[in-house]
Amino acid sequence: GMLIDQAQVKSYIAKYNLEDELSNAVNLAIKQNSTDPYLVISEYMKSLSTTEMEEEEDDDVIIMEEENEIPQLKARGRHKAIMSPSVSIPTDWERVEYAKSDEDAAFLHEAMATNALMQKLAPSDRAHLVAAFCEKRFSAGDVIIKQGDPGDLFYVVKSGECDISVAGVGTVMKATRGSAFGELALLYGAPRAATVAAETELVAFTLDMLTFKSTMMGKAQQDHAVYLSFINSVELLNPLSEADKRTIAYALSEREYPAERNIICEGDEGSEFYLIREGEVKCTKAGVKDEVSGRLKRGDFFGELALLSSDKRAATVTTVVPTTVLVLSRAVFERVVGSLSEILQSGAGAQQRA
Repeated sequence: GMLIDQAQVKSYIAKYNLEDELSNAVNLAIKQNSTDPYLVISEYMKSLSTTEMEEEEDDDVIIMEEENEIPQLKARGRHKAIMSPSVSIPTDWERVEYAKSDEDAAFLHEAMATNALMQKLAPSDRAHLVAAFCEKRFSAGDVIIKQGDPGDLFYVVKSGECDISVAGVGTVMKATRGSAFGELALLYGAPRAATVAAETELVAFTLDMLTFKSTMMGKAQQDHAVYLSFINSVELLNPLSEADKRTIAYALSEREYPAERNIICEGDEGSEFYLIREGEVKCTKAGVKDEVSGRLKRGDFFGELALLSSDKRAATVTTVVPTTVLVLSRAVFERVVGSLSEILQSGAGAQQRA
């Protein structure tokens, strides 16, 4: 039935992780620089669907979904133009990097980790962008951005204070060290929604739209190539078709873990499959003194058994050194790996692990 009160709506959104998945879908369209972002987004959403559909039914379902869902998205104004095709990257454009102290780089990493647009990026994407931020200085009284002007820079305040105001409303907030503003300009050249003026001497780091988009696109193509060659080197996935391998490469998300961190815990519900990109992990079980399998390293995988049967995780997997994993969700895993089930089950005896 209809959800009436706010609490029900909130818990519904949380239950299906809708905000994050929508954000992931939009990011995917940006990374692919798609001229049809709705297709990319709907394909991504379909990959999360748990309903098995006959091919013929698919079209009807998408149309229904669009009638029910998408207008809410469109109603938010300019989102339709999120990948304005007009932003093509000039052939003579060259990416510039600016040297930074370790302290400034760490500061920018932290600022990105708390920013809605940036926090979804893979750690290596963020590192790539950090290198491209440029430091700018402003004097007290300088207008940094003016409401209504076209925008193409994103700002992170390093020191000083600025006032953010909206015509007819007045000051809406003060921005100080760590504050970021202007990210919509990175997605599409939205007119500035507010005026920002320096109230003191101010130092900010800026990133422009072309750098952001070319970084994301270049990086996405690079990653895709790296992920694809990586997938080709994982023996388990060899039987998959090229199309399935490409699907996996697009659907992988990258995560970094420090040493001595549990990635999965024995007894948990399993919802993800992991490929090790860099690093090393060990597998243990409660009450068993020794590790229950050999150490797993680059190109090894774990977490598949809980996805193949609905069993709980059979072991705890812990990083031995800082480790980067590529993660595949159950939805994509099941869609692509259905064909692999038999292969895996025949191999599961040989590889009894998490």
